[in-house]
Amino acid sequence: MGAQPGLHRRVLFHERYVLAGREGHPRLKRRPSLAQFCALEHVVVSPGGGGFAGPTDEALAEKGLTRRVALSVPHFLFMVSVLARTDMVAMLPERLARGAAGLRVVEAPLEVPGYEMAMLWHERRHRDPAHKWLREQIAAGL
Repeated sequence: MGAQPGLHRRVLFHERYVLAGREGHPRLKRRPSLAQFCALEHVVVSPGGGGFAGPTDEALAEKGLTRRVALSVPHFLFMVSVLARTDMVAMLPERLARGAAGLRVVEAPLEVPGYEMAMLWHERRHRDPAHKWLREQIAAGL
């Protein structure tokens, strides 16, 4: 996806999803089968509230499958807390999952499309030395 006219864009990283649950989760000792994955109780993120479907459900639907979504939360950080204290699982961005204490991460039994994290800035700030320095600091910190 390109930037809109008048905006510059720089990709910071490409993210993929992994399956995560609490450390010691009895069903995550190894990668689950697709049937086992669908039978687990899942948590999904719904920033707008109340949504119970996402990219994982679209990938499952292409195979004629569904999963058990037990809880919808407003953001990923709340989800990490829920996962660490229950037997629910979730598809999380790998960077978040691998950095979260108390979680076990395994490969999911299906491919879920990831995403790009990018920064955008307007043309009027493109040559601003302070703004350029800040963009460089953000990119270097990844």
